[in-house]
Formats: sequence, structure tokens, C-alpha cells
Amino acid sequence: MKRTKARLKINQILTGKKTNLRVVGCLLFREWSEKDKRFYYWEEWEITGLADYDTWVEYDHSDEVVSLYEPIRFTRSIDPQQLKKGQSFTLSEQDGTDHVVVVDEVGVGEIVNIKGKNTYQVFPKEMMAYATLRDSKAPKGRQLITIEKYNNREYDAYRKVKLDSKEQKRIFGRTITPINWWMIIFIVFIATAVIFTFLDNSSSDGHGGGARGVYGGSSGGFGK
Repeated sequence: MKRTKARLKINQILTGKKTNLRVVGCLLFREWSEKDKRFYYWEEWEITGLADYDTWVEYDHSDEVVSLYEPIRFTRSIDPQQLKKGQSFTLSEQDGTDHVVVVDEVGVGEIVNIKGKNTYQVFPKEMMAYATLRDSKAPKGRQLITIEKYNNREYDAYRKVKLDSKEQKRIFGRTITPINWWMIIFIVFIATAVIFTFLDNSSSDGHGGGARGVYGGSSGGFGK
């Protein structure tokens, strides 16, 4: 069975600069791509301790991006299955704020693994329809709106904000992105090769010929 990758676990306490959070649940999703003939995976971890109980952290296995999902309440429910990519329309929050949005992505994910306790009672193999909307006023690629539909009747909307390593440490007290062991091994290998090359060159410079040998050292030239 496919496993989660984010550096999180159930009941874990995350202490940021101004936050004290707790991980309570996780849903692992997959979605089949007819174009690429493969499944794409992502995981959503529910956390408590922020302003709203229904807050999640997403880790996408493909682009390796961590995003924070915070609830956003609109004046009407939006069915993601009725939306089409490229469609543009206006959404109004309950506080009167309007958003002109464009549909970036629509799809249906399948729950393949469940951990802990989640806000909604869901089961493996259940489907979750979603749509990702781009807010025309938000910085490009930084803030999106995600609409989700569970159990064919429960609609949710979230403000989705991508978090870099610095922001992850500020909010969670640590980075959530998995450690790239292959990259670490590669860096160590390169560093080791550079060190050995330097030592080898230093050894060669100290023994036998060349300008440095003339002025001293153990080469026997005109030095002491």
C-alpha cells in the first residue's frame, strides 16, 4: 500500500513561533491520469490549534509542495463537478469580500489510506471531487482556492497557500517536506571528491618539481 511521505505523524505536536498545533488525522489520495497512464498521489493532514478546527496541510507527491488549507466561507455552495477548466466567475465570502476566480483544475481523487480521526466520516475507496480556483487578485501561484465535495453532499472551500521551508518552520517549527536522502548522498559524494582532490593536489605540490619546490619545503632546492 502506498505510504504517506510528509514528515508528520498522528498526535504529533508542532510548535511554531506563535502556534501550538496537533496532528489529528490524515487522508491519502490518488488520482488516475489518463494522459500519463499513472496514478498521482497527495496527502492531506488535519491539524488543530489554528483559528479554525477544519484546517489541513497538504503534501503533493508529484511537485513536492506543502500547502496550508484554511476554511473560507462563501455565500453559496459550489459543486466542483459542475465546473470546467478555464471557467471564470465571481464568488462572495460571507463577510462581503468578492473573488473573481478562474478554474485551474478539476478532478476526482480516491481515498486510499486513512489515519487518525478526521472531521468527516470517510472510508477507503471513497471518491472526493475537487476544483482548484485561481484568485485573480492573489499573487500568481501563491494563493489558490480549493473546493471539495465529500460523500456526494458535503461541500467545503479552503484558501490554499503554498509554504516554503521558511514558512513551514515559522508555522510548524520544522519543515514537513520529506528529506531527500538521494540529494544528501549526492552532496556528500561531491564534497568528499572535492576534499580528496584538494588533498591530492596539496600532496603533489609538496613533492617534486614546480615553482613551489624551488623556494622551500622538502623538495631540497634552495630552502633550509
